[in-house]
Amino acid sequence: MTPRRPLLLVLSLLLAPLAARAQDEAPPPPARDTPRAPELQPPAPPEGPRLELEGLEDPANPSGSAPPAEATSGTNEQDTFRERLQPTSTLSQRAAAILDRTTLGGYAEHDFIVPGQGKSTFRNHRYVLFVYSHISERISTATEIEFEFAGSPLKRDGVLTTGEVLLEFSVVDLKLTDWMTFRAGVILVPVGAYNLRHDAPAQELPERPIAYTTVVPTTWFESGAGFLGGFDLGRDWRLSYEAYAINGLDARILDDQGFRAARGSHLEDNNHDKALTARVSLSPFLGLEGAVSGYTGAYDLEGRRVNMLNADVFWRIGAWDLTGEVVRAFIDPGFVQGFPDGSTGNTRDRVPTGMFGFYAQANYRFRIEPFFRLLPDEWHDGHFTASLRYEEKDTDTEFITVGDSARLTLGLNFRPLPPYVLKTSVWWEKGGGDGLQPHLWTRDFWSQGHWTALASVAYLF
Repeated sequence: MTPRRPLLLVLSLLLAPLAARAQDEAPPPPARDTPRAPELQPPAPPEGPRLELEGLEDPANPSGSAPPAEATSGTNEQDTFRERLQPTSTLSQRAAAILDRTTLGGYAEHDFIVPGQGKSTFRNHRYVLFVYSHISERISTATEIEFEFAGSPLKRDGVLTTGEVLLEFSVVDLKLTDWMTFRAGVILVPVGAYNLRHDAPAQELPERPIAYTTVVPTTWFESGAGFLGGFDLGRDWRLSYEAYAINGLDARILDDQGFRAARGSHLEDNNHDKALTARVSLSPFLGLEGAVSGYTGAYDLEGRRVNMLNADVFWRIGAWDLTGEVVRAFIDPGFVQGFPDGSTGNTRDRVPTGMFGFYAQANYRFRIEPFFRLLPDEWHDGHFTASLRYEEKDTDTEFITVGDSARLTLGLNFRPLPPYVLKTSVWWEKGGGDGLQPHLWTRDFWSQGHWTALASVAYLF
């Protein structure tokens, strides 16, 4: 026996009792058929909303993992804004921080038009996005972006040209009191009700009134600032108002087009004068509203002015909606000029000295019960609407021109749900190109006019 063997024997005898004791205290191994209990993990902190934006990953954090807990520990509004303003925050992190206070929506309109003179066509008329964000208890912002005829490029007469993408409304509101709010940004000019409430799903006819695309160039928007609000007058009466200073119209005031080409001064004003515009409405009870509105401002460097007055009314009587507007514009004699030298805007064309227009419309809502019983349950509260509208426009009151027009429209639509409507309409129209003033009650209106049919789908989301 070597000298090491007795030493190993002695050590094994000494350690044997300790090994036996440890084996007695250890838990028995689980049986093969017994399910294994999951290992307990410490509870993970709740994960907030995450926004993954492709192409916006942080180069220093390509995995897109959440920032450390100490970087997102803030829970109140002030802490959230501080996080969004941190110079080290990625765009994804800043966007995710506003999900709880920002709303995205909009509306769209798609047409099929069959003119009495010309080719029928589908029109992707407009797609409009709304963005609303509640910055704080008293501060909010709202924006409307319109893609008309699918934006750009636009194919017209076989040629690709630039299309139309417009920031038609973008304001920030500061609530000063319950009856006054300060507003600044791209403002809807409050001349008439239609320009303020022109959203296609809210309208019963697919085409806008002809005077309210020219004399009042809906959608009419300008950059400026001012105040709006309202207050109660007694138990039932309500007075509301809007009043702004804006850049205003320029000198591109044309017969037939009216003020349409003179709007949209987001970047610059062509003179130092700032236009003033306001609307005051009075509602004695829910369902009846009357309002007057106006506009005044210089349109060139010589101080020649445009003054405009408008009146509008809306009255809901049971299943009937009666609405109408009338507008009159007074324009100082002048020319299309006053733009920088070399600008194609300086045409020296004569500016019309007056414009006039109106529309009167009646809508009647009704149901056909046997028809609705065949529809899905969620459509059982839907309805039909029949509409009749007569309207005229005159974009140069001194002369009878092609800008004079009279139109009679008959429409029928189906609204299965409030935000979705299928519309059909047909109208008869006559212009003043033959030197005769068009009116519904004249023989020439019926013998020399032409018809157009239009079907449309509009929806709000």
